[in-house]
Amino acid sequence: MKTCPLVSFSALVLTAGVAHASVLPQVAGEMKHAMIGFDGSAITAHVDDLPGEPATDPAVLVSYPGDDAYTAGGVLDGTYYSARYGWLSEGFISLPAGGAIWIEQLSTTPGLNIYEGGMRTMRENHTYAPLFGTEGSPDIWKWPGTMVHNWYSADAPGSYEASYRVYIGDEATGAALTGFGSADVSFSFVAVPAPGAPAVALVGLALATRRRR
Repeated sequence: MKTCPLVSFSALVLTAGVAHASVLPQVAGEMKHAMIGFDGSAITAHVDDLPGEPATDPAVLVSYPGDDAYTAGGVLDGTYYSARYGWLSEGFISLPAGGAIWIEQLSTTPGLNIYEGGMRTMRENHTYAPLFGTEGSPDIWKWPGTMVHNWYSADAPGSYEASYRVYIGDEATGAALTGFGSADVSFSFVAVPAPGAPAVALVGLALATRRRR
């Protein structure tokens, strides 16, 4: 008589565990890209403008209380995060022999962490490996040439920024190759509490403050 409730309880726990493990990090907002171009002699990069949203407007880092990220994506648990910003090719790129496109972090607001992503629709395949100095990782990262949306996260509300240099470097070491120049881009963020009216108000205040500067 006592066995059935125990079996049912075990099945319930197992089912809940499977459902818990299947939760993926959330994605919100239209994608924003740093467009990378190379004409054979010079590299370029710029953040694209969206209709009604200048490139300088910050992406929103949002917390989702109660959500736990999928497996390795657990690095985002309990943080304010976003994968809105991505890297994308602006046209066909043909690189010099032995060369690759590298991205170097020039500066970042303390408290902002970065983890490796990929296509936003393929979150289960992201590595979530630390990037750009996060957890002692290198400050440079070799861009694979495809659309990549890395994850940005912060532990506390506030404004954040990350600045990068895009350049042609040795495909193995990342050492800059001469003669191709470089291009700088910056990503801006504002971290807000859980989704809802207070978050919207905070975003509006942050944007207004930035535009008055």
